[in-house]
Amino acid sequence: MGRSYGDVCLLQNGTLLRTPNLDRLISFDAQTGLLRCEAGVTLAQILDFAVPRGWFLPVSPGTKYVTVGGAIANDIHGKNHHVAGTFGLHTPCFELIRSDGTQLVCSPTENPDVYSATIGGMGLTGFISWAEVQMRPIVSRRIRYHSTQFVGLEEFVALSQASTQEYSVAWIDCVAQGRNFARGIFIQGEHDENPGPLTPLAKPKLTLPFDLPAFALNRSSVGAFNTLYYHKQISKQRSGFTDYEPFFYPLDRILQWNRLYGEQACSSSNVFCRGPSIPWG
Repeated sequence: MGRSYGDVCLLQNGTLLRTPNLDRLISFDAQTGLLRCEAGVTLAQILDFAVPRGWFLPVSPGTKYVTVGGAIANDIHGKNHHVAGTFGLHTPCFELIRSDGTQLVCSPTENPDVYSATIGGMGLTGFISWAEVQMRPIVSRRIRYHSTQFVGLEEFVALSQASTQEYSVAWIDCVAQGRNFARGIFIQGEHDENPGPLTPLAKPKLTLPFDLPAFALNRSSVGAFNTLYYHKQISKQRSGFTDYEPFFYPLDRILQWNRLYGEQACSSSNVFCRGPSIPWG
């Protein structure tokens, strides 16, 4: 889906296979939460299907617009990495198509060596055609969260070590200097255990229609944004409830947000994406 940071989806003088048409959900066990789907299905599509039925992704990155195949190939992690580990740990089975046309069903007990090499293997072992994902149960869309402003790495480490909730993430200002060096916001959260709404929210309507020019992201513009973001939390501590969408996917409120990286980062076909990570999160 063109969301990879760095060079992992660049292929010089080679053949790139895109998978948007492999978008079918094959089967779902409503009792166990085991989902089988084609590799081009996005996490967004899974959430649209599973959340109203009381199930959620076991691991999710900071954007839901990535494919299951890409999630396995990169063995993505999420805000609960310290609890749940990586995405591959929740993918009990998948089919791999090798370059000679061989089709292998891979699991911890069937072709286990290929299974292990494919998870995090960046596509080097073959083409994933379908996969199973073990979902986790929820009773509400809501996330109970607590956010804390901090300044400096020592305070950040202390907050991390004291965290007891399932999800934790830190936004750190990598531009500020002096007494504001390494200031940030440490955010913890967990699924609300009280039954609540599971119905989908309205789809985002804002879209970034063009690639930003290369000069748009610079020390001054990023520094100004970071200052506003840090001070939007007026008090040092803040607690409450929020929908899972802004908690997990703040950037996804703007479609095609990856165009923030500019034309040098994303090609006009939106197949490739590369460039330095923005120091916003």
